[in-house]
Amino acid sequence: MLGPMEELFDMHCHLGFTPNPAAAAEAGQRAGIGALSCTVEPAEYERLSPLLTPCENVRLGLGAHPWWIADGRISAQELESFCAQAPTTSYIGEIGLDFSGARDAAESRMRQTQALERILRACNKGAGEKLLSLHAVNAASVVLDLLEEADAFARHQVVFHWFSGTSGDMARTVRAGGFFSVGPRMLASRRGRAYARQIPLDRLLLETDMPSRAGDPLPAGLWRAELGNALAGLSQLKELPTAEVAERLAETSRRLLEL
Repeated sequence: MLGPMEELFDMHCHLGFTPNPAAAAEAGQRAGIGALSCTVEPAEYERLSPLLTPCENVRLGLGAHPWWIADGRISAQELESFCAQAPTTSYIGEIGLDFSGARDAAESRMRQTQALERILRACNKGAGEKLLSLHAVNAASVVLDLLEEADAFARHQVVFHWFSGTSGDMARTVRAGGFFSVGPRMLASRRGRAYARQIPLDRLLLETDMPSRAGDPLPAGLWRAELGNALAGLSQLKELPTAEVAERLAETSRRLLEL
């Protein structure tokens, strides 16, 4: 059984969506939660940096979400801001591609792909390895191509968040040394459970992707329960004790977050 204060790590969440990000982070720390808090645009990262940098249990990712790129909310000037800041941080997220629905139009694909190429080049500037949290919807193979072209797997630690690519994309990511952050929503699908069963335990991480909307709260009890649900699902799939899986995932997370 998992003890009530065993340390859990959320490797993809959005504390910037909460009404009070610093308070949410501090409540998470009291509840034994460490986190990678991703942002959706450079302006959000700049706003949150002074609030979350003092929080010892949280690392803040510099993000340029593909939805914001696809619909123009991230302008050319804001993308330039991302590229200027990328060499100064060790944590990048959320970035990637989304070719679903209206975002599958040729113009959207081109805009997103060109932006991700620039983002990955910017991540390679400056010294040191980075942690990259990737969004890839109907686009995993293209994202993998761009990561390989940028030599990202050799230079950085790459995490696919809520992976939904093909089994071939999954195997390709494992061979390249990538990681996968898994939450309750991924485990709710048959394919998500099949992938989680196949992915080596040392490449798995927990995530919530919460909150889902700006202005929503993230109470520490709910936060921990969501992580616990994902952990229980992985333990069942791996046929291993929950405490053992928790410690293995926590060990990987601490290393990636340098906590």
